[in-house]
Amino acid sequence: MKKLRLLQTVLDVFWFSSIIAVIAIVLFLGYTLLNGPINIPINVNGELHSMVSLTSKVILFFIVVAYFIFVFGIYNLRKVLVLFSNKMIFEEDTIALLNKVGKSFLFSSLIIFVPLFFYNVIERGETKIEFGGGFSSFLFASSLGLFFMVLSEVFKVAKTLKDENDLTV
Repeated sequence: MKKLRLLQTVLDVFWFSSIIAVIAIVLFLGYTLLNGPINIPINVNGELHSMVSLTSKVILFFIVVAYFIFVFGIYNLRKVLVLFSNKMIFEEDTIALLNKVGKSFLFSSLIIFVPLFFYNVIERGETKIEFGGGFSSFLFASSLGLFFMVLSEVFKVAKTLKDENDLTV
C-alpha cells in the first residue's frame, strides 16, 4: 500500500499543477479573445511554432483540447486509486473508470498526433512521421491508453470469475 500512496501523491501533485495550468490557459485564451491575437511563439514537442496562420491556431486549439482530455484521464485515474485504497478492486466503477482513463489517454494522443501531422504536411510540405521518444511520444501515450483499456477488460474477466467463484459452494 505504500506504493499506492506514493502514486496517489504523485498524481495529486500533477493534478493540482494541471489545474493551475488549465486556469492559466483559459485566462490566456480569454485575454487573446478580448484584446486580439498575440504573436508569441509556442514550443510544441520541441519545435517552435509561431501562431500567425489560421492553421497553426487550429492546431493550438486541438493541443489545448488534448491537454484537457489528458487531465480528465488523470482525474479518473485518481478516482481509481481511491477505489483501490478502499479495497474496491473488481467493481463496475473501477472497470468503467479504467476504461475512461484508457480512452482519455488514447484520444488525447490521437488529437495531438493527427493535427500535427497535417500541419507538417500543409505548412512545411513534410510528409515524414516522427513518433518521437520518451514519455511525450505518440506511441507511448497511445500504448498507455490501450494498456488501461486492456486492464479494464482484464478486471471485467476477473470480476466475472470472482462472482462465479462466490456462487460456488
